Amino acid sequence: MNSIAKKSQTQSLQLAAKLHQKLAGIFGEKTQVILYGSQARGEAVEDSDIDVLVVLPDLGKTTLDTALDIAWEVGFEAGKVLSIIPATDKEMKCLSASPFFQAVQREGIPV
Repeated sequence: MNSIAKKSQTQSLQLAAKLHQKLAGIFGEKTQVILYGSQARGEAVEDSDIDVLVVLPDLGKTTLDTALDIAWEVGFEAGKVLSIIPATDKEMKCLSASPFFQAVQREGIPV
């Protein structure tokens, strides 16, 4: 990993941790945030977005709207785009055989 990718990964982890802190403060300690994609692999370029899987207690409209708003705020403050994929713990278990969730489990960095 080159120094630019390492710096980008470090910043992405910090933003994901900030997102996790804010979401856990609202939805509780079972909330999970997992950085995945090019940032987690150390392959990001300067304009790469920050891919995060967010595990929430439910995916009701209010929960989703709140999570999306917080992700937007965290990204906006840093001049970055946080692309979140919301899921529940139950979905993580039921869909664990899907290529997407396998990739997240393989390369993802929990924060």
